[in-house]
Amino acid sequence: MERGRTIGRNIVVRPGEPADLPLLTELSLRFFDYLKATVADEFWEGAEVEPERARADFETAFAKDELVLIASLDGRSAGYLYGRIEPAYVRESPIRQMGYISHCFVREETRGAGVAAALAQAAEDWFRERGIEHIELRYSLANKAAAAVWAKLGYAPQRLICRKTLSRPENR
Repeated sequence: MERGRTIGRNIVVRPGEPADLPLLTELSLRFFDYLKATVADEFWEGAEVEPERARADFETAFAKDELVLIASLDGRSAGYLYGRIEPAYVRESPIRQMGYISHCFVREETRGAGVAAALAQAAEDWFRERGIEHIELRYSLANKAAAAVWAKLGYAPQRLICRKTLSRPENR
């Protein structure tokens, strides 16, 4: 992927780099807070992410040459996307490797301007350049905004993950 790509007149998507660690850490923490506040899933309730952990995750991503993209809108930070290449979940599958989008976050004040679409397009190009033909991602069913964006971009559900919460032995 080239150094940065202007999409439309005012969105620029570029690869992240180690100098972006403070920005990526801040955006990652915002993403986590957004999930906790909006998806109404006990998976996130009470969960905390330490800034050092978020930063270390991006340091690892850079060391492994994984996908880290940063978008700006009108010259201001607008969001990020993190992804990687993984072996196919089913060893016997004819699909040997899968692109995986782990995080995609767009600042609330820049939503609706095409930032998520620009990040997704840049990610698809990155995967395509590496011979990857399939991309997976996950989002909470309660995250209606994510469901709408990903569907609009052509991502269709393929599997459903179900969860059952068991009562603790002391509650029986």
